[in-house]
Amino acid sequence: MMRYGLGTLMVAVLLCSGCTGDEPPTNAPAPAPSTTDTVAQSIVDLKGAGAVNYNGSLTAPAGDKVTMQVTVTKAGEAMGTLSVNELAASVLVVDHTLYLKAGLDFWLKLSGVPDSTAPTVADRWVKAPGVLLGVDIERIFDTETLPSLFGKPLPDQPPDAIKRTKVAGRDVLEVPTDTGVLYVGASAPYGLVRFDLTKSGKSDPTKVRDLAFSVTDATGDMAALYRDLAARATELETAYDPFTGVKQGPHRFQNCGVASCAIVVELTNVGKQPVRVAIKATWTASGNTIGSCDSRVGPLQPNQAGTATCTLASPQWTQFYRRAQSVAGQHPYGAEWTAMALITPPDPTGLRTLATSAQTPVANPQGNQHVFLIRGSAGKDDKQIWKYGVATGADWRKIPDEQLRFCTAGGMPSCVVDEVAATGDPASAHALARQLVDAYRGRVGSCPPAQWVGCPPQ
Repeated sequence: MMRYGLGTLMVAVLLCSGCTGDEPPTNAPAPAPSTTDTVAQSIVDLKGAGAVNYNGSLTAPAGDKVTMQVTVTKAGEAMGTLSVNELAASVLVVDHTLYLKAGLDFWLKLSGVPDSTAPTVADRWVKAPGVLLGVDIERIFDTETLPSLFGKPLPDQPPDAIKRTKVAGRDVLEVPTDTGVLYVGASAPYGLVRFDLTKSGKSDPTKVRDLAFSVTDATGDMAALYRDLAARATELETAYDPFTGVKQGPHRFQNCGVASCAIVVELTNVGKQPVRVAIKATWTASGNTIGSCDSRVGPLQPNQAGTATCTLASPQWTQFYRRAQSVAGQHPYGAEWTAMALITPPDPTGLRTLATSAQTPVANPQGNQHVFLIRGSAGKDDKQIWKYGVATGADWRKIPDEQLRFCTAGGMPSCVVDEVAATGDPASAHALARQLVDAYRGRVGSCPPAQWVGCPPQ
């Protein structure tokens, strides 16, 4: 509220292009999978990605047009840009909390933000509940739940009957569902390229509609991704929380002399959590702006009262004070201030740790992140490798085991799963898988035939 006052991974991987298996691989062309299998495998790959890029638009529950270009990790962190009715903002999700940074026009036109608040939060990071934006980025783009929005593909058709088109220069199959259209790659490794949906979740802030997003894997460089997230998280030290209540009481001026003058504002935390409070004051004298000051206080506990002192020490104040002392008459001065809660900033240490872990992944036999290989059972040479992947938890084998049918449908007589290594976190696991993919591509010239995750185009 505005107020005015007067007065390195250690794993040996035995895979090589010169090795031979028990049976020679077949050279017969693989039969095209059914449309249902193509969509199913594409969804499996989407869920298996460490991070995904989304670029597109949707309509929020209140009717606002929202465009987004964001990268979302498997754990729910996100960063990128968005616009609401063509007004742009930077976006960051850390520790399951949404933060926005935007100019004055954005905040003035975003419903739920008082006009008096907008000038203070402009060009600063702001903690924003999803209901304010009308979009819960983390929940909508969670790869475990996003596929539930895709609906059911219409009765299966042979691949040659499915409409083919191009999206971002790539040949795709246009697969209609009961909630929209999915666009998947027309050839191996297939993969989701775009989705156009008429509706989304059933409750705010996921009850959006007209979702139209292109999709690309962003698992390729987890180290850089987490470094960027950590760097952005450090900027949140001064982020505002305008939706936590801070009650403002009386004010007074004190210690006003030739060098400086201070305004003291009484405050009370009326929220339910401890908060720090920032006060920013713009000073005027004889109708002219003579400077500004900033101050912080706290943390204040719930219902705790305190004071914030904001001191102006500008050349303009000194000039005003000396003139007032030497020229008879009235010389009014005052300050217009805003007091607002600051967030408790997230600790970026965990993000930095993940960046380091992805840069130099280390095997951990007790870890719950498992890097696996799906291959033809005839042997371990490159011709038998179908894909690499990452799965979590004690029952991790369920993820690759469910893909064996796709492997055999891809031309292998039979397929098996090998565990390559275990690691302690997903960043290192995906980094290891990327190393294996890169090594394979270095030998063969292309990624494994079913490799969508961690296989950036060259």
